[in-house]
Amino acid sequence: MSVITLDGFEPTHAALRRMGMNKEFNYRWDGAVQIRTCPYLNNIVEQDHRRVKSRVGPMLGFKPFFNARRVVAGVDLVQKIVKGQFDVPASFGTDPFCIWYNMLAA
Repeated sequence: MSVITLDGFEPTHAALRRMGMNKEFNYRWDGAVQIRTCPYLNNIVEQDHRRVKSRVGPMLGFKPFFNARRVVAGVDLVQKIVKGQFDVPASFGTDPFCIWYNMLAA
């Protein structure tokens, strides 16, 4: 069984109900997708967006989608480097700043 965890934002719930009525996913029959509301479980995902939100605030949002895609990709890459989740060559060093500098130079 698949579970979708949402916060209390009603338009999101309405969109999922509409998707279910359009048969874009199974929400009624055997093996139905369960939709639940739990702000604490959803908080893990929301905390992941914190760094992006801190960058977007001073910029007053994104104008073209291209800019949004670039900034989010850069923030995600930095997070992966800091967490050690990005496989980089040993010649790039171990310090996140050195890795970032060498990746931009490559």
